[in-house]
Amino acid sequence: MSLLARYAEHLFWMARYMERADSLARIIETHAAYDRGRESETSWKWLVQLYADDEEFEEKYTDASQRNVLHFYIRDLDHPGSILSAIKAARENARALRAYLPTEMWSQLNEFYNRIMLTGEAEIDIVHLSRTCGMIKSGCQAQFGIADSTLYRDEGWRFYGLGQFLERADQTSRLLDVKFAQLAAEESPQDRIADTTFWALVLRSASAYQAFQRIEACRVDPDRIAVFLLLNPSHPRSVSFCTHQMERLLHELRMRCRLARTGRALHHLDELTAYLQVAQQHADLVGNLHVFNDGLQRRLNAIADELGATFFGYAPHQPIVQTPEPGMPVIGNVTQSQSQSQSQSQSQSQGSAPS
Repeated sequence: MSLLARYAEHLFWMARYMERADSLARIIETHAAYDRGRESETSWKWLVQLYADDEEFEEKYTDASQRNVLHFYIRDLDHPGSILSAIKAARENARALRAYLPTEMWSQLNEFYNRIMLTGEAEIDIVHLSRTCGMIKSGCQAQFGIADSTLYRDEGWRFYGLGQFLERADQTSRLLDVKFAQLAAEESPQDRIADTTFWALVLRSASAYQAFQRIEACRVDPDRIAVFLLLNPSHPRSVSFCTHQMERLLHELRMRCRLARTGRALHHLDELTAYLQVAQQHADLVGNLHVFNDGLQRRLNAIADELGATFFGYAPHQPIVQTPEPGMPVIGNVTQSQSQSQSQSQSQSQGSAPS
Protein backbone atom coordinates (compact mmCIF):
# COMPACT_ATOMS: atom_id res chain seq x y z
CA MET A 1 0.00 0.00 0.00
CA SER A 2 1.36 3.42 -0.96
CA LEU A 3 2.12 5.94 1.72
CA LEU A 4 -0.54 8.63 1.80
CA ALA A 5 0.73 11.84 0.24
CA ARG A 6 -0.28 13.83 3.30
CA TYR A 7 1.80 11.51 5.52
CA ALA A 8 4.80 11.94 3.25
CA GLU A 9 4.32 15.70 3.37
CA HIS A 10 4.06 15.77 7.16
CA LEU A 11 7.22 13.69 7.52
CA PHE A 12 9.10 15.89 5.06
CA TRP A 13 8.18 19.10 6.89
CA MET A 14 8.58 17.63 10.35
CA ALA A 15 12.22 16.85 9.55
CA ARG A 16 12.76 20.25 7.91
CA TYR A 17 11.43 22.14 10.91
CA MET A 18 13.54 20.16 13.38
CA GLU A 19 16.66 20.69 11.26
CA ARG A 20 15.80 24.38 10.96
CA ALA A 21 15.56 24.79 14.74
CA ASP A 22 18.85 22.96 15.25
CA SER A 23 20.68 24.99 12.60
CA LEU A 24 19.33 28.35 13.79
CA ALA A 25 20.51 27.54 17.31
CA ARG A 26 23.95 26.78 15.87
CA ILE A 27 24.09 30.08 13.97
CA ILE A 28 22.97 32.10 17.00
CA GLU A 29 25.46 30.35 19.26
CA THR A 30 28.28 30.94 16.77
CA HIS A 31 27.67 34.67 16.61
CA ALA A 32 27.16 34.99 20.36
CA ALA A 33 30.51 33.32 21.00
CA TYR A 34 32.23 35.59 18.50
CA ASP A 35 30.42 38.72 19.67
CA ARG A 36 31.00 38.19 23.39
CA GLY A 37 32.60 41.20 25.04
CA ARG A 38 31.88 43.65 22.24
CA GLU A 39 30.08 46.84 23.21
CA SER A 40 27.88 47.36 20.16
CA GLU A 41 24.53 45.60 20.19
CA THR A 42 23.74 46.58 16.60
CA SER A 43 26.06 43.81 15.43
CA TRP A 44 23.06 41.47 15.74
CA LYS A 45 21.28 43.13 12.83
CA TRP A 46 23.17 40.87 10.43
CA LEU A 47 21.00 37.90 11.53
CA VAL A 48 17.85 39.71 10.41
CA GLN A 49 19.51 40.52 7.10
CA LEU A 50 20.73 36.96 6.68
CA TYR A 51 17.16 35.63 6.71
CA ALA A 52 15.73 38.66 4.84
CA ASP A 53 13.35 39.44 7.71
CA ASP A 54 14.03 43.19 7.80
CA GLU A 55 10.46 44.29 7.07
CA GLU A 56 8.78 42.04 9.62
CA PHE A 57 11.40 42.78 12.26
CA GLU A 58 11.12 46.55 11.84
CA GLU A 59 7.34 46.36 12.26
CA LYS A 60 7.83 44.87 15.74
CA TYR A 61 11.01 46.43 17.09
CA THR A 62 12.55 49.88 17.06
CA ASP A 63 16.16 48.69 17.01
CA ALA A 64 18.15 45.54 16.26
CA SER A 65 19.51 45.10 19.76
CA GLN A 66 20.79 41.78 20.98
CA ARG A 67 17.70 41.28 23.16
CA ASN A 68 15.23 42.07 20.37
CA VAL A 69 16.94 39.89 17.77
CA LEU A 70 17.25 36.94 20.14
CA HIS A 71 13.60 37.22 21.13
CA PHE A 72 12.57 37.44 17.48
CA TYR A 73 14.52 34.33 16.45
CA ILE A 74 14.08 32.19 19.55
CA ARG A 75 10.85 32.99 21.42
CA ASP A 76 8.58 34.92 19.04
CA LEU A 77 5.73 32.56 18.15
CA ASP A 78 4.26 35.19 15.82
CA HIS A 79 7.39 34.95 13.69
CA PRO A 80 7.28 31.73 11.60
CA GLY A 81 11.07 31.70 11.37
CA SER A 82 11.72 31.50 15.11
CA ILE A 83 13.00 28.40 16.87
CA LEU A 84 9.85 28.03 18.96
CA SER A 85 7.69 28.35 15.84
CA ALA A 86 9.76 25.69 14.06
CA ILE A 87 9.46 23.24 16.95
CA LYS A 88 5.76 23.95 17.28
CA ALA A 89 5.29 23.32 13.55
CA ALA A 90 7.28 20.08 13.80
CA ARG A 91 5.03 18.94 16.65
CA GLU A 92 1.88 19.80 14.68
CA ASN A 93 3.13 17.69 11.79
CA ALA A 94 3.97 14.89 14.22
CA ARG A 95 0.49 15.12 15.75
CA ALA A 96 -1.00 14.37 12.33
CA LEU A 97 1.26 11.29 12.18
CA ARG A 98 0.38 9.75 15.54
CA ALA A 99 -0.84 6.56 13.87
CA TYR A 100 2.36 6.34 11.83
CA LEU A 101 5.18 7.49 14.13
CA PRO A 102 6.88 5.25 16.68
CA THR A 103 5.76 6.11 20.20
CA GLU A 104 9.30 7.12 21.17
CA MET A 105 9.47 9.78 18.46
CA TRP A 106 6.22 11.40 19.50
CA SER A 107 7.00 11.23 23.23
CA GLN A 108 10.43 12.83 22.88
CA LEU A 109 9.16 15.59 20.59
CA ASN A 110 6.19 16.31 22.83
CA GLU A 111 8.39 16.53 25.93
CA PHE A 112 10.90 18.70 24.07
CA TYR A 113 8.11 21.00 22.89
CA ASN A 114 6.74 21.40 26.42
CA ARG A 115 10.21 22.13 27.73
CA ILE A 116 11.10 24.67 25.05
CA MET A 117 7.79 26.49 25.48
CA LEU A 118 8.82 27.29 29.05
CA THR A 119 11.86 29.22 27.79
CA GLY A 120 11.68 32.71 29.26
CA GLU A 121 13.54 35.94 28.67
CA ALA A 122 16.15 34.99 31.26
CA GLU A 123 17.09 31.88 29.25
CA ILE A 124 17.94 33.93 26.16
CA ASP A 125 20.03 36.44 28.06
CA ILE A 126 23.59 36.40 26.76
CA VAL A 127 24.78 34.80 30.02
CA HIS A 128 22.50 31.78 29.57
CA LEU A 129 22.27 31.76 25.77
CA SER A 130 24.87 29.06 25.18
CA ARG A 131 23.09 26.71 27.58
CA THR A 132 19.75 27.40 25.90
CA CYS A 133 21.17 26.80 22.42
CA GLY A 134 22.78 23.62 23.68
CA MET A 135 19.44 22.42 25.03
CA ILE A 136 17.78 23.13 21.67
CA LYS A 137 20.48 21.30 19.74
CA SER A 138 20.35 18.33 22.10
CA GLY A 139 16.57 18.07 21.75
CA CYS A 140 16.72 18.19 17.95
CA GLN A 141 19.57 15.70 17.79
CA ALA A 142 17.73 13.35 20.13
CA GLN A 143 14.74 13.43 17.78
CA PHE A 144 16.90 12.59 14.78
CA GLY A 145 18.60 9.80 16.71
CA ILE A 146 15.29 8.25 17.75
CA ALA A 147 14.02 8.51 14.18
CA ASP A 148 17.14 6.77 12.91
CA SER A 149 16.72 3.88 15.32
CA THR A 150 12.93 3.43 15.27
CA LEU A 151 11.32 4.78 12.07
CA TYR A 152 10.25 2.07 9.63
CA ARG A 153 12.25 2.11 6.37
CA ASP A 154 9.44 2.69 3.88
CA GLU A 155 8.58 5.69 1.69
CA GLY A 156 8.04 7.78 4.80
CA TRP A 157 11.61 7.28 5.97
CA ARG A 158 12.86 8.53 2.61
CA PHE A 159 10.68 11.64 2.66
CA TYR A 160 11.79 12.33 6.23
CA GLY A 161 15.40 12.12 5.07
CA LEU A 162 14.76 14.36 2.06
CA GLY A 163 13.37 17.05 4.34
CA GLN A 164 16.25 16.75 6.78
CA PHE A 165 19.07 16.87 4.22
CA LEU A 166 17.46 19.57 2.08
CA GLU A 167 17.11 21.86 5.08
CA ARG A 168 20.59 21.02 6.35
CA ALA A 169 22.19 21.91 3.02
CA ASP A 170 20.35 25.23 3.00
CA GLN A 171 21.32 26.03 6.58
CA THR A 172 24.98 25.08 6.06
CA SER A 173 25.15 27.58 3.21
CA ARG A 174 23.58 30.18 5.50
CA LEU A 175 26.14 29.40 8.19
CA LEU A 176 28.90 30.11 5.69
CA ASP A 177 27.08 33.30 4.74
CA VAL A 178 27.10 34.57 8.33
CA LYS A 179 30.46 36.21 7.75
CA PHE A 180 29.24 38.14 4.74
CA ALA A 181 26.08 39.34 6.44
CA GLN A 182 28.37 40.75 9.13
CA LEU A 183 30.67 42.41 6.62
CA ALA A 184 27.99 44.92 5.63
CA ALA A 185 28.61 46.78 8.89
CA GLU A 186 32.40 46.42 8.95
CA GLU A 187 35.01 48.93 7.87
CA SER A 188 37.70 46.46 6.83
CA PRO A 189 36.10 43.43 5.13
CA GLN A 190 39.37 41.79 4.14
CA ASP A 191 40.55 41.72 7.73
CA ARG A 192 37.30 40.13 8.83
CA ILE A 193 37.35 37.53 6.04
CA ALA A 194 40.76 36.43 7.26
CA ASP A 195 39.61 36.25 10.90
CA THR A 196 40.69 32.76 11.92
CA THR A 197 38.83 32.94 15.24
CA PHE A 198 35.52 33.34 13.47
CA TRP A 199 36.18 30.57 10.95
CA ALA A 200 37.16 28.19 13.75
CA LEU A 201 33.80 28.96 15.37
CA VAL A 202 32.05 28.22 12.07
CA LEU A 203 33.69 24.79 12.02
CA ARG A 204 32.69 24.10 15.61
CA SER A 205 29.14 25.24 14.90
CA ALA A 206 28.93 22.65 12.13
CA SER A 207 30.51 20.02 14.43
CA ALA A 208 33.32 19.88 11.89
CA TYR A 209 36.38 21.24 13.71
CA GLN A 210 37.98 17.89 14.55
CA ALA A 211 37.14 16.41 11.15
CA PHE A 212 38.62 19.42 9.36
CA GLN A 213 41.83 19.21 11.38
CA ARG A 214 42.15 15.50 10.59
CA ILE A 215 41.66 15.99 6.85
CA GLU A 216 43.49 19.26 6.27
CA ALA A 217 46.18 19.09 8.98
CA CYS A 218 46.75 22.83 8.66
CA ARG A 219 45.90 26.05 10.39
CA VAL A 220 42.40 27.43 9.96
CA ASP A 221 42.12 28.68 6.38
CA PRO A 222 38.86 30.33 5.19
CA ASP A 223 39.04 28.96 1.64
CA ARG A 224 39.67 25.41 2.82
CA ILE A 225 36.90 25.65 5.39
CA ALA A 226 34.44 26.85 2.76
CA VAL A 227 35.43 24.04 0.40
CA PHE A 228 35.20 21.52 3.25
CA LEU A 229 31.68 22.55 4.26
CA LEU A 230 30.53 22.72 0.66
CA LEU A 231 32.26 19.78 -1.00
CA ASN A 232 33.53 17.24 1.51
CA PRO A 233 31.66 14.02 0.67
CA SER A 234 32.07 12.42 4.10
CA HIS A 235 31.06 15.07 6.62
CA PRO A 236 27.32 14.84 7.41
CA ARG A 237 26.78 18.61 7.45
CA SER A 238 28.50 19.44 4.17
CA VAL A 239 26.32 20.49 1.24
CA SER A 240 27.86 17.80 -0.96
CA PHE A 241 27.07 15.06 1.57
CA CYS A 242 23.47 16.28 1.86
CA THR A 243 23.15 16.39 -1.93
CA HIS A 244 24.39 12.81 -2.29
CA GLN A 245 22.01 11.64 0.43
CA MET A 246 19.05 13.28 -1.32
CA GLU A 247 20.08 11.63 -4.58
CA ARG A 248 20.30 8.24 -2.86
CA LEU A 249 16.88 8.67 -1.27
CA LEU A 250 15.25 9.66 -4.55
CA HIS A 251 16.77 6.63 -6.29
CA GLU A 252 15.44 4.42 -3.50
CA LEU A 253 11.98 5.94 -3.88
CA ARG A 254 12.11 5.05 -7.56
CA MET A 255 13.67 1.59 -7.36
CA ARG A 256 12.46 0.19 -4.03
CA CYS A 257 9.22 2.08 -3.48
CA ARG A 258 8.21 2.23 -7.16
CA LEU A 259 7.63 5.98 -7.21
CA ALA A 260 8.59 6.70 -10.79
CA ARG A 261 8.14 10.47 -10.90
CA THR A 262 11.49 11.39 -9.41
CA GLY A 263 13.23 12.31 -12.67
CA ARG A 264 12.82 16.08 -12.52
CA ALA A 265 13.98 16.29 -8.92
CA LEU A 266 17.03 14.19 -9.81
CA HIS A 267 17.70 16.53 -12.72
CA HIS A 268 17.73 19.50 -10.33
CA LEU A 269 20.10 17.58 -8.06
CA ASP A 270 22.43 16.97 -11.00
CA GLU A 271 22.47 20.71 -11.68
CA LEU A 272 23.23 21.39 -8.02
CA THR A 273 26.10 18.88 -8.07
CA ALA A 274 27.57 20.55 -11.15
CA TYR A 275 27.19 23.97 -9.53
CA LEU A 276 29.03 22.78 -6.43
CA GLN A 277 32.00 21.78 -8.55
CA VAL A 278 32.40 25.44 -9.47
CA ALA A 279 33.41 26.16 -5.89
CA GLN A 280 36.35 23.79 -6.06
CA GLN A 281 37.73 25.50 -9.16
CA HIS A 282 37.09 29.10 -8.17
CA ALA A 283 40.23 31.14 -7.50
CA ASP A 284 38.61 33.32 -4.81
CA LEU A 285 35.82 31.27 -3.27
CA VAL A 286 35.63 33.14 0.03
CA GLY A 287 35.57 36.51 -1.73
CA ASN A 288 32.62 35.34 -3.87
CA LEU A 289 30.94 33.10 -1.31
CA HIS A 290 27.93 35.34 -0.72
CA VAL A 291 27.12 35.40 -4.42
CA PHE A 292 27.79 31.68 -4.73
CA ASN A 293 25.45 30.93 -1.84
CA ASP A 294 22.66 32.91 -3.48
CA GLY A 295 22.87 30.60 -6.48
CA LEU A 296 23.15 27.56 -4.24
CA GLN A 297 20.02 28.44 -2.29
CA ARG A 298 18.05 29.07 -5.47
CA ARG A 299 18.93 25.59 -6.65
CA LEU A 300 17.96 24.06 -3.32
CA ASN A 301 14.65 25.90 -3.52
CA ALA A 302 14.14 24.50 -7.01
CA ILE A 303 14.51 20.97 -5.60
CA ALA A 304 12.02 21.74 -2.82
CA ASP A 305 9.55 23.17 -5.34
CA GLU A 306 9.85 20.10 -7.54
CA LEU A 307 9.31 17.70 -4.64
CA GLY A 308 6.26 19.68 -3.56
CA ALA A 309 4.76 19.74 -7.04
CA THR A 310 5.47 16.06 -7.71
CA PHE A 311 4.51 14.44 -4.42
CA PHE A 312 2.51 16.88 -2.28
CA GLY A 313 0.21 18.53 -4.80
CA TYR A 314 1.76 22.00 -4.71
CA ALA A 315 1.26 24.19 -7.75
CA PRO A 316 4.13 23.67 -10.21
CA HIS A 317 6.47 26.58 -10.89
CA GLN A 318 7.65 27.51 -14.33
CA PRO A 319 11.43 27.32 -14.80
CA ILE A 320 13.19 30.59 -15.48
CA VAL A 321 16.65 31.20 -16.84
CA GLN A 322 18.86 32.73 -14.20
CA THR A 323 21.06 35.69 -15.02
CA PRO A 324 24.74 35.05 -14.30
CA GLU A 325 25.86 35.69 -10.74
CA PRO A 326 28.85 38.06 -10.83
CA GLY A 327 32.01 36.01 -10.88
CA MET A 328 30.12 32.71 -11.05
CA PRO A 329 29.00 30.73 -14.12
CA VAL A 330 25.40 29.75 -14.75
CA ILE A 331 24.72 26.01 -14.74
CA GLY A 332 21.24 25.08 -15.89
CA ASN A 333 17.93 26.70 -15.03
CA VAL A 334 16.18 26.88 -11.70
CA THR A 335 12.60 27.59 -10.72
CA GLN A 336 11.30 30.65 -8.96
CA SER A 337 11.45 29.92 -5.23
CA GLN A 338 8.23 29.61 -3.29
CA SER A 339 9.67 27.48 -0.50
CA GLN A 340 9.38 30.10 2.22
CA SER A 341 5.66 30.59 1.71
CA GLN A 342 5.15 26.84 1.46
CA SER A 343 6.94 26.27 4.74
CA GLN A 344 4.63 28.74 6.47
CA SER A 345 1.37 27.41 5.02
CA GLN A 346 1.57 23.77 4.01
CA SER A 347 -1.14 22.32 1.83
CA GLN A 348 -2.79 19.19 3.15
CA SER A 349 -3.02 17.03 0.04
CA GLN A 350 -5.23 13.94 -0.12
CA GLY A 351 -4.86 10.50 -1.63
CA SER A 352 -1.86 8.30 -2.32
CA ALA A 353 1.59 9.58 -3.12
CA PRO A 354 2.11 9.68 -6.88
CA SER A 355 3.84 6.66 -8.28
